[in-house]
Amino acid sequence: MKRFKHSSLMLAAATMMAVPLASAAPTTATNTSPVTFHAWNGSSLLRGEFDTGAQFSISQGRPGLTLRPGSKTGSWTSPVYESAAVGDLVSSWQASTPTGTWIETRLSVRAGGHWSQWYQMGQWASDASTIQRTSINDQSDADGTIYTDTYVAGDNGQPTAYRLREILHSTGTARPMVYQIGATTSNLTGAPPTTSATTMTHTVDLPVPQYSQEIHAGEYPAYGGGGEVWCSPTSTAMVMAYWHKGPSAADLATLPADPTSGAHGRPDPQVDWAAIHTWDIGYEGTGNWPFNTAYASSYGLDGSVRQYASLRDIESWIKRGVPIVVSIAWNNTDASPDNDLTGAPIAKTGGHLMVVRGFTAAGDVIAGDPAAPANSSVRRVYQRSQFERDWLNASTGTTYVIKPSSIRG
Repeated sequence: MKRFKHSSLMLAAATMMAVPLASAAPTTATNTSPVTFHAWNGSSLLRGEFDTGAQFSISQGRPGLTLRPGSKTGSWTSPVYESAAVGDLVSSWQASTPTGTWIETRLSVRAGGHWSQWYQMGQWASDASTIQRTSINDQSDADGTIYTDTYVAGDNGQPTAYRLREILHSTGTARPMVYQIGATTSNLTGAPPTTSATTMTHTVDLPVPQYSQEIHAGEYPAYGGGGEVWCSPTSTAMVMAYWHKGPSAADLATLPADPTSGAHGRPDPQVDWAAIHTWDIGYEGTGNWPFNTAYASSYGLDGSVRQYASLRDIESWIKRGVPIVVSIAWNNTDASPDNDLTGAPIAKTGGHLMVVRGFTAAGDVIAGDPAAPANSSVRRVYQRSQFERDWLNASTGTTYVIKPSSIRG
């Protein structure tokens, strides 16, 4: 399950001091779409600002940010990204963090005619041997609030620009590499009154492996205990398996002993592995959106959090063979039909992740829903109108786009 930002309580005021931004930083063209995604990678990283500890480098053919030899910390700051009004923003990144290294992502927005403080968007490493990966609680002021992984505009109004900062750390000779840093923004307030018209002309159903989160109920209580709270890593694991990426058999053999997992016969251990490696100690859950895409990216995939305004955007990915993870909520138990999801395996949820694996010719959604009680019943078909409404209302169209880097977009 994923808690949604709009239903969260306001957090206490943040204490981090504001850092002014250099006015000479390069600026992109304005994007007027209600949803945006922009990322810096490859040579575009050279347009950012490097402090004395960070440098641009190429490792095994991949360009990225790293530390200078001998440096224990260094930072890179993006150019200004000009945008239409930003209601909410989620950053995401792709990185390699050998043992002894980790990264931090920070965000500053231009709101009310000034630049905000640098909000902390997460401290991340691919394993927990050096640091416990975590979101940062208690960040709120008049410029905005951070709800786990999401910035939401504050009393000073919706920002019209932002910058990201990546801070790299090392405790020894190993150095992290950051290959991409980006953000998705949305100014959507919910679903429009009419459902989008489908672009499908025939059914497309991608052969995404089917994993149920429910068969893991009670496993690894230190990481949430499986079942209901593992929808995000289970969905991520399904898409990674579709691309034939993920932990090796040798990796899975090192999973800690767990009586419940053993009693279950250790089914789909890649789900347990994903849960352990997306665990956010600050949020106390596995549903941190960028932690999931960073986990997938650590296996060579191109993962990012993105927001879309209709199912037509997801249809374009499905036509290219790319399944998409979506963040959705519904309630089939109340008197209103305006938040139903007919055929769902659970009656209601305040936040849930599942895979869109295809569409029927009529535009209905073919889903891999990990809330199903068994792997065999994970595949579901949901009404387009209900699904699009519930998805846009719940998360302003939030998705995980996880794909090989050879598929552009």
